[in-house]
Amino acid sequence: MAQGTISSVNCLKQSLSKELTKFEKYKSDNVALSSAFYDRCLDILNELSKLPIDLSVLSKTLIGTVVSKFKKCEDKNVSSMAKLLVTKWKGVASQDGVKNSSTSTTTQTTKASKPAQAPSRPSVRRPPVPQASAPTPPQWTSLSTLRKNICQKFYEVFAISSKGTKHPMEKLISVCTDIESALQLFSRNDAPTYKEKARSLMFNLKRNEQLRNNLWNGDVEPSDLMKMSPEQLATTEKQAEREKLEKDIQDSRRLDWEQANEDKINDMCGITGDLLNASLFTCGRCKSIKTTSTQKQTRSADEPMTVFVFCINCGNRWKC
Repeated sequence: MAQGTISSVNCLKQSLSKELTKFEKYKSDNVALSSAFYDRCLDILNELSKLPIDLSVLSKTLIGTVVSKFKKCEDKNVSSMAKLLVTKWKGVASQDGVKNSSTSTTTQTTKASKPAQAPSRPSVRRPPVPQASAPTPPQWTSLSTLRKNICQKFYEVFAISSKGTKHPMEKLISVCTDIESALQLFSRNDAPTYKEKARSLMFNLKRNEQLRNNLWNGDVEPSDLMKMSPEQLATTEKQAEREKLEKDIQDSRRLDWEQANEDKINDMCGITGDLLNASLFTCGRCKSIKTTSTQKQTRSADEPMTVFVFCINCGNRWKC
């Protein structure tokens, strides 16, 4: 039992170390991480919380050194789960007679310097991330461990994201089973493709309530779900945002974009009233800005062109 736990912890530690490498790299480059990254980290931490980890497992795997680095993560759910795991494992180590050396040293120093120790502030524990208790129906028992876990993950997505809506468990299990079966046919027993597509579907189903309702009502079949593009899986707000961005890019490529958007450009630059008819030249006689200008090559080709200006207000003409 202990050897199997150590093997599982080492596998999860390796996956978490890869995510930690990405986290440190993006953090040093000041690049924002996607919510899918935090979901993967949270899934790994949740799997660690389910394992029976004791002092021997902690000392052999050193999993605590990796998990503790996520305590200052920007995502509240990931940091909260990491802190809960570290606190839990410290309690396991304390029960087996292992004391926190830094805490002991600090306590001894405080006792030697001050006769009375000030009361410490009570620690505030953040509530754990809500988890739906996924059942294990008979149709899932014959599946492999990976496929069973994916079915349970889909169940948690529908159960947690429903926001109090009570769905019949039999139908909910049936929907999750159909999605996983379609996913298995889509991947053709290719494990990397299977996992990648499963993560993508879970990510979009968590955020797209309309897509969940369509699956629940039968408007979208699980087989159709595998053929949908990332744009189709996204929420309505995300699709509208992408369409607006594409339209702006297409408009910016028009040759007559400046003429078509002249009013918007003038308004943004504060060009209103008489300034709309203003030119680059001001009449020296009447100080009017209503002038027109033309250019002609009156000298040799290596000399600049001569500008002829005409004042519409007083009829003055000059060249420059």
